[in-house]
Amino acid sequence: MSIWILAFLVIGATTLAGWRQGGIRAAIAFGGILFATLLCGLVGKIFHGLLPMMGFKDPLVVWALSPLCGFIAVSILFSVIAFNVHRKVDVYYRYKAGDLRLALWERLNSRLGICVGLLNGSIYFILISFLLFNLTYLTVQASASVKQPSVMLRLVNSLGEGLQGSGFARTAAAVGTLPPMYYKYADLTGFLMQNPQTAPRLVAYPALTSLWERDDMQGLVTDSALTNALASGASVGEILGEPSVQEFLKNKDQTRRVNDIFEANMDDLMDYLKTGKSAKYDGEKILGRWEFNVPVSMAWLRQSQPKIQASEMRAIRALWTAAYSQTTVLITADKQVFVRNFPRFQAAPAAGQAPFTPENWKGDWSKDDASYTLDLKLGDQEKFITATTTDGLRLSVKDGHNLLVFDHAD
Repeated sequence: MSIWILAFLVIGATTLAGWRQGGIRAAIAFGGILFATLLCGLVGKIFHGLLPMMGFKDPLVVWALSPLCGFIAVSILFSVIAFNVHRKVDVYYRYKAGDLRLALWERLNSRLGICVGLLNGSIYFILISFLLFNLTYLTVQASASVKQPSVMLRLVNSLGEGLQGSGFARTAAAVGTLPPMYYKYADLTGFLMQNPQTAPRLVAYPALTSLWERDDMQGLVTDSALTNALASGASVGEILGEPSVQEFLKNKDQTRRVNDIFEANMDDLMDYLKTGKSAKYDGEKILGRWEFNVPVSMAWLRQSQPKIQASEMRAIRALWTAAYSQTTVLITADKQVFVRNFPRFQAAPAAGQAPFTPENWKGDWSKDDASYTLDLKLGDQEKFITATTTDGLRLSVKDGHNLLVFDHAD
């Protein structure tokens, strides 16, 4: 019902405007609507640079308003042309053509304006339907998880549902489409909002894990307010309003890097969120986060040194339990390796000094047949480690004379 009310108001307003303006101004306005529709993207690029200077800092708002401002600018230009043409014709009939011809002209001009106004209203309604169709594609999915959506959001969603029910959605879709990634991002947003329990899968997706380790992403990753907002089922607007999200959106290099990753993996990511399986990355068993397994590593040590004393084994177990308790190895799909809290043991620690120092190493990995080579670096230090995994559940790492065993933590 709401979509029919909107159609009546839009067409009624433009019909009234056509009657008051006359056929000339309404006809030129018709041409202005067509040209504004074609040129709004091109002219909008000018406003894309101007809007931030006018106080619009949100990149998403700038992206949405730029073509709209371009449309309005072109429409204003045609309105100025229409006013001047109408004035010249009006002056002629009012002062040179005589009263009878003036009366005939005014009657023709107003009635023609009504007809063209109806046409202008129809076009405006189609364009509004196009905006509603694409806006509600996101808002309907995202608001499904919101307990009390705002009045404006409910109104917009109601218009979108009316658009779908009336069949005008097919007309709106025929006008044009936004970039394909818009619809994929909308599907992803809606899915995550409706299924917040899948957020850990998003974090653990192999193509994204290296992002969370980047220094320039830590402001976003460690923001407790954002984490609480996501966990509490906040709306899209509330999440986008978080300062850390705003800072991230303003950084064009970051957004471009993240967008490239999502664009290359979106279809596989959606399948992974739904099933926990990635057709693209599950074949590479080494990917993921690994945690140190003390008992199995000790068993390997015992097997390699059968003559070692039980007391020495107990001492090593105690040392390794403390040293490797926080050690993790993250191996990502983009060939990067992040080793956290890897202990550097002191050969002869002084009294009161810890027997080890935790270090964070970074590097990359390469595959050699059935094994992997980890090239790790810390400052000017570099070391190569051989790793193997058979079933993707256990990772064996050869570090010097020791064989260290890790379990998959994801």
